[in-house]
Amino acid sequence: MTLTKVDSEFIYVYGVCIAEELQKSEVPDVLGIDHSPIIIKVFQDLAALVTPVSATNYSQQQIDLLLKDAKWLQGKAFHHHEIIADFQRNFTILPMSFCTIFQTEGNLESLLTGQYHLLLEKLTYLKGKQEWNLKLFCDSELALSYVLKNNPAITEMKRKLVSMPKGKQFLMRKKLDQLVAAEFELEQAKWRHEILPQLGSVIDDSNLRQNWGKEVTERKDEMVGNYDFLIHESKVEQFLNKIAELEKTYEALGCSFQVTGPWPPYHFAKFVKEKV
Repeated sequence: MTLTKVDSEFIYVYGVCIAEELQKSEVPDVLGIDHSPIIIKVFQDLAALVTPVSATNYSQQQIDLLLKDAKWLQGKAFHHHEIIADFQRNFTILPMSFCTIFQTEGNLESLLTGQYHLLLEKLTYLKGKQEWNLKLFCDSELALSYVLKNNPAITEMKRKLVSMPKGKQFLMRKKLDQLVAAEFELEQAKWRHEILPQLGSVIDDSNLRQNWGKEVTERKDEMVGNYDFLIHESKVEQFLNKIAELEKTYEALGCSFQVTGPWPPYHFAKFVKEKV
């Protein structure tokens, strides 16, 4: 492997790898975000994936302006992901956030020095593992129908309502509507949280993310769960089999699953304070 010295321009960093892995295998031959080659910057047992960028085009002020350009952002963010994904296929990588830029090589070395043991520990932990995402969607009508038929508190109030005088039924129906809304929310929360224990034997770590609205998903059903899982590559098949089993159970609740992966470990790598 040939090491090239980074020039005096700013330094764009994609991520950090285990140096030994890169030295034993052929690395992807790809261009960086500013059309210069990607360089392997080795520091003891670590290897940073970097590329030189124009100090003018990638100053903080210019980046703040460019981030408002949706077309530029989409293209460059996708490039950032593609580079990380290319390396992740064969190497352990700790991804950096989009537009992590250092003004000098010395600043980058300061990060690698100051965070050296944490970086190496994290990379060792991530070795052989993949990130997978699971999204839980619910058809509101089907899910509500299930809750109305199976929730004990609702069925009990409906039973009492039938035997009440008509004069009292009006107020009781209002209470029933309130109960249905509250129990429906509680039931969905329970479904969301019951997934994790059932996957515990095949996952190493998990991260519960904020749900996306319909304007993002462009689906008619509601997203009620958004999970990231860190899974050892030897257990991915078991994970997918368990998801298939769970989906059969959740189908009766009006729910469906969407599984994607493997992804670079974006949500299990965020402990380094990055400097732009």
